[in-house]
Amino acid sequence: MTTRKSPGLKPLVQVDSQGSTAGSGADDLAETRIAAVLGLKQFTQRPVRTLLVKGLAGTGKTTIALEILKASGKGKGAYISSRVPKELLEMQIPAMQKTLQNQEFYDIRLEDATTALDFVIQLTGPKKVKTIVFDSWDGLAKELDQKERLRAEKTMMALANNSGAQLVFVSEEPGATTIDYLVDGILELVRVEEQDRAVREFIIHKLRGTKIPQHKYLFTLLEGKFTFFGPYAIPDYSKVGKFVRRPDIDGSYSFGSGALDRLFGGIVPGSTLAVEYDENVPYPALRTIELPPIINFLSMGRSAILLPLPGANDERTNSILTKTLGESVVSDRLRILNVVRTSDLKTTQMQKNVTPNEIHEMVTRETTTLREKSKDQSVLLVKSVSALENLFASDLDSLLEVTSQEIITLAQSHDAHILFLAKDSPIRSRILSMSSSYAKLFVRDGTVLMFGVKPHTGIYVLQHLEDPTSPSLTQMV
Repeated sequence: MTTRKSPGLKPLVQVDSQGSTAGSGADDLAETRIAAVLGLKQFTQRPVRTLLVKGLAGTGKTTIALEILKASGKGKGAYISSRVPKELLEMQIPAMQKTLQNQEFYDIRLEDATTALDFVIQLTGPKKVKTIVFDSWDGLAKELDQKERLRAEKTMMALANNSGAQLVFVSEEPGATTIDYLVDGILELVRVEEQDRAVREFIIHKLRGTKIPQHKYLFTLLEGKFTFFGPYAIPDYSKVGKFVRRPDIDGSYSFGSGALDRLFGGIVPGSTLAVEYDENVPYPALRTIELPPIINFLSMGRSAILLPLPGANDERTNSILTKTLGESVVSDRLRILNVVRTSDLKTTQMQKNVTPNEIHEMVTRETTTLREKSKDQSVLLVKSVSALENLFASDLDSLLEVTSQEIITLAQSHDAHILFLAKDSPIRSRILSMSSSYAKLFVRDGTVLMFGVKPHTGIYVLQHLEDPTSPSLTQMV
């Protein structure tokens, strides 16, 4: 074990003199993903040697700085703190205790900017520390006049270039300062309001010599860890496997998804869940809410009816359901009633001048037939209001009337009801007022987000991390 010393300064952590790399498996993968998206891969490979991480208090600057430090490898980094002692930092961010213990930590709260600069010179000397985090530089820089500050910052830029070390500066100063123009890269972290809920976002202002395909990303500090989210990725349906059914939850039907069950507590018999989505939500994201309840109902020996969303691919839907349940189950206890009349869809059962009441009667007949095949006479109805609005644009009052009748009828039975409707639906407010539960899906920075309005929930990122037919939901905190 070695200990680094300097006049007036003493490291609070001892490091392995071999400087061996820490982490493997999932940790290595997480570090690689962080580096790839932020452009920090280029940063650790030295085209970008100086990075400014800025933002207001509480936006996550220290956590992301520690993630960068972690990626440098055990014993190859140093954390210089002008704000808080190591013990308090470990208490504030417990998930980063190991990272702080694996790197050198220097408490310089009682030092001035000149002494701090001398210290950086020593750190970039013979030992060749790979990454140095300075949290925060602006706290000390404010003690200098403009010329002294600029000279000190230019000196640190030169130290980084000449030594090969990477310097990460954490700052809470609003607006542009002298260091903004000197560093190779700038990341700004912000908290923004979205649908009356707070989400975290980082903005890449610059990364010299690095292509930036997207300038804004969402991230979360769930469990004290920095996790970013790229644009929504369509799942690989070739990986669909046999479905493992989920039993009822305290008298409620399961959504067929652990993530959805945890969010909403299951589907109460006789209830209606309305799922509102905006025009940017891709159909596969809606499918991952639409299909699990159907699959689980069928796997539990019950029946289901589906009126697909506009743009649905019936062949894809049948393929997924058949892979998960088997052809006999799908053909016996599921009815897909496609109300969209197009030349390439053969599944439509609509007459040319069909009315909303005739649609309602058709659903009622199918429900009666499927009820006899259900093990407990319960049926799940999953219906696209959007598709029906397209069909009955000139008679929305009748559509609203029959929808209201269905909701009332289902409330008196043990059936379950899920409605999908667009954000700009002309009958949206009436549908939502009649629904027992209400969820919203929308897109920000290419990422699909979901939250519950009834009941009120936090905001979650929707992905497909395990099963392509079921959502993975990560909370934004």
